[in-house]
Amino acid sequence: MNTFAWLLLGHLLGDWLLQNDWMARGKKRGLLTLAGLVHCAIYMAAVVGTAWLSGLRQSRPASYLCFAAILFASHWLIDATDGVDRWMRLLRQSRLELVRIMVDQVLHLLTLVGLALLAARM
Repeated sequence: MNTFAWLLLGHLLGDWLLQNDWMARGKKRGLLTLAGLVHCAIYMAAVVGTAWLSGLRQSRPASYLCFAAILFASHWLIDATDGVDRWMRLLRQSRLELVRIMVDQVLHLLTLVGLALLAARM
């Protein structure tokens, strides 16, 4: 598997399989909620773990820390802010929850594409 496929697997684990209802509801209650921080930490651990499996374990520790910090911060910004809702209002998209989930997931996937490109240079 290539690096992006490993990152996608980590994303599916961290954002879907390992996220419970407490995290999903709590992360929307403010920028610094315990539920949001726990979710982002679990998400980061899942994605960094799969990145390690992909072969990035040979990278320098500083590069790995930078990778993890970007991953945590980007996931937190997408999940804890109203950026998804603002995007949907800007483009006058449907307010359906399914559309909101899809916009959220596309933003996460675009982040993973950027990180996969970054990882190729590490």
